[in-house]
Amino acid sequence: MAHAAPVAVVTGATGFVASELVKQLLAKGYTVRGTVRSLQNKDKVQHLERLGQAMPGHLTLHEADLLKEGSFDSVVRGASYIFHTASPFFIESSNAQADLIDPALKGTANVLSSAAKAKDSVKRVILTSSVAAVHGEYAAPPKNGHLYTEEDWNETSTIDNQPYHRSKVLAEQEAWKTAKQHGLDLVTILPNFVLGPVLSSRADGTSVGFLKGVAEGTALQGTPLICDVRDVARAHVLAAEEPSASGRYIVSHRAPLTATALSKALQERFPQYAIPEVPEQQYDASEKIDNSKAEKELGLQLTPAVNTFIDGIVTLVQLEIAQPLPSGAPQEGTAAV
Repeated sequence: MAHAAPVAVVTGATGFVASELVKQLLAKGYTVRGTVRSLQNKDKVQHLERLGQAMPGHLTLHEADLLKEGSFDSVVRGASYIFHTASPFFIESSNAQADLIDPALKGTANVLSSAAKAKDSVKRVILTSSVAAVHGEYAAPPKNGHLYTEEDWNETSTIDNQPYHRSKVLAEQEAWKTAKQHGLDLVTILPNFVLGPVLSSRADGTSVGFLKGVAEGTALQGTPLICDVRDVARAHVLAAEEPSASGRYIVSHRAPLTATALSKALQERFPQYAIPEVPEQQYDASEKIDNSKAEKELGLQLTPAVNTFIDGIVTLVQLEIAQPLPSGAPQEGTAAV
């Protein structure tokens, strides 16, 4: 007798991480309920509809409002796993309270409250947090004096200084508080700057915009510590399926990829594009991250950072989001990868 496919809810399903998560869950045979703000915005949902068409009957999309209490009640009813990925990602905002803090904090409270009402079926809630909830500016050293770990919390960011970071701290703390109150099994995933292949043809996301700049040779010198969107999605699935998974899990490379190394790798992979030369440079990463917990407890193996950039650029060109200059074309200024 065949077992029914497990049901997973993915909030904010049109997002960069969420879309990849939906793809991976469908590939594993899950029945997925994705929540979106509006089903009428075809530009945002058409890539999800394509994923659903490839797996008939396994994906349904539902409208839900992060700021509306009870909005997620019906969609989580009967689900085994809830992946709460929905949260705004703006580094800068003219109204941080309305654009960042309220949706992150109230949205988390509303989703967890709905999960509590469906506690009979919900085995675990997996929340997409961020390394931004681990540390902000580097005035506060790691607790162990060496590397930032899951034990660290960002205590320096405020609504006026790094409001996005502050929103992630508040949202995750709210999640832990609500989970404890209602006896929910909660695990949080803390990715660094997420890059990699894209599924949607939209070009309005922060990660996509950064990668587009790299592809077109207009990004600033230096690369941040990153993680691959495929690894982040995989970490969510592993955190749901591994019975012993608990607490927080950082997903991030420990060392940055220098602009010099990235430039050389892209020149080799894309000889047809005008990839800027970047002089050799000494790059001292002030951000020091310990990513060993996810590797040890979840078995997560990270995609090489170069592959993340290359695979991401390939999809941006395929989707006509990026238009790299052809090799030999004059380059403006000294912009570098």
